[in-house]
Amino acid sequence: MIPALLIHALTMARPKALPVAAVIFAATLCTFGGRARADTWIYKYAVEHPTFGHIGSYTNIVERTGDRTHVESQLHVAVRLLGFVIYRQDATRSEDWLKGRLVSFHGVTTTDGKSLDVSGEARGNTFVITSPAGVTVAPADVRPSNPWSATVLKANVMMSTKTGEVENVRITGGTEIAVTFDGRTRLLHQYLIDGRKRGLVWLDDRGAPIAFQVWERGTPIDLVLVSPPMPYNETAMAPR
Repeated sequence: MIPALLIHALTMARPKALPVAAVIFAATLCTFGGRARADTWIYKYAVEHPTFGHIGSYTNIVERTGDRTHVESQLHVAVRLLGFVIYRQDATRSEDWLKGRLVSFHGVTTTDGKSLDVSGEARGNTFVITSPAGVTVAPADVRPSNPWSATVLKANVMMSTKTGEVENVRITGGTEIAVTFDGRTRLLHQYLIDGRKRGLVWLDDRGAPIAFQVWERGTPIDLVLVSPPMPYNETAMAPR
């Protein structure tokens, strides 16, 4: 969440018409155990806050092996005002999927020095989440709030990757529309996630997430793919 100081700064700032930019939460690449395979892909995003511009980066590393998928996410955000960092957030999260079902999750999110540890695992026809707020039993088809693929959009119930909170959501859309990011216009499939907080996700024809938007206390934060998805190369860390 954006802290009160940041919200105050937003309300005091003069409105500007800024382009949607790369304002995404940072990402230092994670190393998977074992040898990297051709079905491991890196999605690097960048973010721009409408007032503060670029505030960080976000990366999803998606590894598919047969019916299993492993997703590693890293986030780094720093908001500066007059040269001072007024908000900082870092996170490391992992997801394991089997045949389209989330079977385990673990995430640690540190905001201004305070950490939240969230974990979850599939048990029978449920998904049990443990967080500082306690234990929550969610439906087996719960989805995390990390739109790394179209799979995540097949949801009626969503889990916050930050807090572990569970909420009912309504996801609509899929219509192809023209969207402009950083001066480039392209046709993308737009989806609306309607819950306690609204969000938008844009997918290309292959189902790859090109951008997504979240709202924090009335402020839209845009996360935009900065380059085409890259195969993970353990040696070169570059496209093959």
